[in-house]
Amino acid sequence: MILNNSCLLHPNCWLTVSLLLLLSSVNAQYLSLEEAVEIGLRENLGLVTADARITAAGVNTGAGAAGMLPSVTAQGGGSFTLDNATQTFLDGRENVIRGGVDLRFNAGVRMDWTIYDGKAMYLRRDQLQDTYELASLTKQREAQQLVATIARSYQELVLQSSIVAILEQNISYLEDILELTEAKLSIGSATRLDVLQAKTDLNELINTRQLALLQYDIVAGALNRELNRDANIQVTVDTTFLAYDEVKPYEQWTERALRSNPDIQVSAKELSIAEREIDLAEAERLPQVNLNAGLNYGYLSSNSGFLLSNQSYGPFFGVTANYNIFDGNRVDRNVELAQLNVTIARLAYDQASLTTKNELYLLYQQYEYYVAQARIEQENLDLSADNFALADELYRNGRINQFELRQVRLQRLAIERRLAQAEYQQVLAYVGLMELSGDSLF
Repeated sequence: MILNNSCLLHPNCWLTVSLLLLLSSVNAQYLSLEEAVEIGLRENLGLVTADARITAAGVNTGAGAAGMLPSVTAQGGGSFTLDNATQTFLDGRENVIRGGVDLRFNAGVRMDWTIYDGKAMYLRRDQLQDTYELASLTKQREAQQLVATIARSYQELVLQSSIVAILEQNISYLEDILELTEAKLSIGSATRLDVLQAKTDLNELINTRQLALLQYDIVAGALNRELNRDANIQVTVDTTFLAYDEVKPYEQWTERALRSNPDIQVSAKELSIAEREIDLAEAERLPQVNLNAGLNYGYLSSNSGFLLSNQSYGPFFGVTANYNIFDGNRVDRNVELAQLNVTIARLAYDQASLTTKNELYLLYQQYEYYVAQARIEQENLDLSADNFALADELYRNGRINQFELRQVRLQRLAIERRLAQAEYQQVLAYVGLMELSGDSLF
């Protein structure tokens, strides 16, 4: 929905907007936070791609992928030759062959098995398993981030709903005050200025409510985007913020985060893979021993040689070994590069740990701040409620004017909105703490 400035100033335009928003809310889909998270995890294409990566990494694990198992191959071949040959022997005899036929055929089965390679096969097996686990950890990190993003968007919708409810309550009250002020004007106990002020206040709140409803639609579109569905789907949400148990002390959050934070876990696994690369590079300095065995069959038929036919078959067995004496310092370079990669991976791990601890500290401080603010604003709201009730009674009895009542009403409205914002920020901080610690919201 697009509104220009001239439309914003026209009351009929706001009436049209209100009707459209009302019809949209009637047809809106109710969505709980749990349902939103479930849809997001199911429909997110990034997680589907991550599942494919996990499957591919899982296929490439095991003894066979690491080179620990033998390879068995079958081979065979044959040839047919038509020869025209002249053969001269040492005793002077001569043999002339025209159209001689040679038939050759061979087949065999061969097994090759590396029985020692400096334990590189065991290192590759562990590294492939680490790669599989890294793919799983990466998906968990993406899922954790997605859940936190959905939770934040959902809580913002709850905030907008709370603001709309606050404005609706004040609009209802101002409509009553406007009716009362007009009645007072008719009997001469109020001025036309009082009536105009009441109308202005009412119109201001109506416009603010419409903007809040439009903001609600924007946030709902962002939530639908995170759920990988059409952004124009209308949704309604809970009327209260996310409920949670008492928050743990900061030290427990830190301990949990250093153990389960997704970024730290991924960095730790990448460091483990890099460290194993050093051992793999060092393994190339050691000799490699291969076992060979198999069965061969050969057949030869010829009328142009000394034998008319020859047939052979039988098994064979052998052991081969090779040792790298000099290869242009290739192994040394590989070891040095692997050591540098370990240094880089360790720095990344240290950075992830430091970043997590710093973000956790700031989020915990923010949480404490907004908890304190919400408590103070709740106390202020309780006091303002009594103050407002008294001011309303005095105004209805004609003992204070409309301006004095307006000041009390605006004070209560500001406190209500600050309280909603504090509760919203408090929940956002909690969601961030849960995300950093690697804990699930449900």
